[in-house]
Amino acid sequence: MNSTVELVFMIASLIMMGVILFFVYGFRRERGVRYLIGVIVCRIIYSSGIIMERSSDLLDEKLFFRHIQSTAMNLMVPFFLLFVYQLIGREKLVKPLWKIMLIAVFALWSLLSWLDPELHAIYRTIQLDNGHLITTRTPYSVAFSVTCYGILAVCLYFLFQYIRNIRSDFRKPGMWVLLLASLPIVLEIAKLANPVSSSWLLPFSVYCGFTGTVMLAITLRIKFFATVPIARNIVMDTLQESMVIANASGKIIDSNKRASEWFSEIGYGAVDGRNIAELLAAWPEWHKLCTSMQQGRVEIDAWLDGERKIYSVNVYPLRILRKQGQGSISLIVDITEKQRHLEQIAQLNRLKDQLITIVSHDIRSPLAAQFQLVELLEEDRESFGADHREIVEMLGSQIRNTLGMTNNLLEWFRSQREDMTLRPQSLELAEVVEECCQVLLINSEAKQISVNNGIGLGTRVYVDREVLGLIIRNLLSNAIKFTGLGGKIDVHAQLSGDTVTVSVRDNGVGMEEEQLRRLFGGTPLHSLAGTLGEKGAGLGLLVSRQFVERSGGSLWAESKAGQGSAFYFTMRGGAEG
Repeated sequence: MNSTVELVFMIASLIMMGVILFFVYGFRRERGVRYLIGVIVCRIIYSSGIIMERSSDLLDEKLFFRHIQSTAMNLMVPFFLLFVYQLIGREKLVKPLWKIMLIAVFALWSLLSWLDPELHAIYRTIQLDNGHLITTRTPYSVAFSVTCYGILAVCLYFLFQYIRNIRSDFRKPGMWVLLLASLPIVLEIAKLANPVSSSWLLPFSVYCGFTGTVMLAITLRIKFFATVPIARNIVMDTLQESMVIANASGKIIDSNKRASEWFSEIGYGAVDGRNIAELLAAWPEWHKLCTSMQQGRVEIDAWLDGERKIYSVNVYPLRILRKQGQGSISLIVDITEKQRHLEQIAQLNRLKDQLITIVSHDIRSPLAAQFQLVELLEEDRESFGADHREIVEMLGSQIRNTLGMTNNLLEWFRSQREDMTLRPQSLELAEVVEECCQVLLINSEAKQISVNNGIGLGTRVYVDREVLGLIIRNLLSNAIKFTGLGGKIDVHAQLSGDTVTVSVRDNGVGMEEEQLRRLFGGTPLHSLAGTLGEKGAGLGLLVSRQFVERSGGSLWAESKAGQGSAFYFTMRGGAEG
């Protein structure tokens, strides 16, 4: 080949290498690409050294550029080794110090070539033959070169294993890239085996820039960089969930094995390369998330083998090199069984609510009727003998306690329902408190306890009437229960802004600090006996607190042993609106 034509081809190949470097540099943040850039830079320096050597006539000049080639070739080995090592997923095993030491070993050996005129460690003979530099190497240099080619061969083997395990549509082009990448190594081995042939093999080493361009075209075409990081491995295909990746124009550029099987099962066949609008026509919400490239979640259903399946689809924006709007990633998870369990739970909850309604009517109503009959007997107790009066009082006490526990239990069930609706209204607080005092009048009179309603007229609250009555009755009932004979209970209210704070204070037995802490600490229910042995289930305070909180208020208490207790709760004050 004419020397001028040869030079033109070599320069063109060098330009191609620059183009390769430009494109690869754009993916420098991907795994291993930084070391691949190092390989390409060394290759450009190596090719430049060959061109300069071929353009020189003097032995010293040719030898100088041969040293540049040797240095670049030596440094390519550690960069290629680190590239492969990081690509196959073992980056965490390499510490920065070890990387520096690895590169330093090859850099120091390269230094020997520059000091060879004094050390004679690299070349045995150096001569010009028809204008071509011919060198023979020392056994040390040959051994080092063989070691380098052995390292490169091991790297190529691991790359071969890596490509074998990636997706089938990536496997064939990946093998072509690997074959083209091995050509420069084969040429270098040939030059080492036959130094005389290096004069005409040198240009072919530079022409590898053209094969590198082919490698880049294949890499970009199958989107090794653009679809997913270059380190994509079999993990994606071992996912049990289906994964589909679409670019900004809506074309599916990647999917895992499970996704291909899933779309095939529902009748769509192959998915790669198809437009996502065609595949997602039955699920417009999913399609909208993909086209807008926004993160979101939708539930879809599909028929597989005559059975309706439910899926949760999580859509994430695809970011390439930290850019926005590059596509979308859809992760499809089968939640059919989970949805069935949720439906069963919902059905059980509905059954529970129906049972509570039945219990509320069939148990509370007869107890209320018995309570009214006992009240009639208590009003006429003076006409009975002493033994009968005692029986009537015991019967009244038992029915009141049973009715109170039943009411609290049913109200607690009611408070647990998510669909429970409160109907707040503007109420005169003093009137509601007075009604509650009258309901518990027999209980207080039995212990000769005076209940003082100290709330003045005009104090209004905006709350559900039944809820307010339940809270006050429970607090008054507890105060009566833990106050001795002849005790006193005071009910007061204080308006502060748009909030009313209601207090129920007694001079009963009070509580220790630990007991008060347990009362509001979420510990298991435990009810203490009253001053006359009154029983309870411990539900009253729990139900009251839950209804106070549902009404937007809070409930707390202050107490000291032997000095009585004071319970406070807040409600929204004023009229509606």
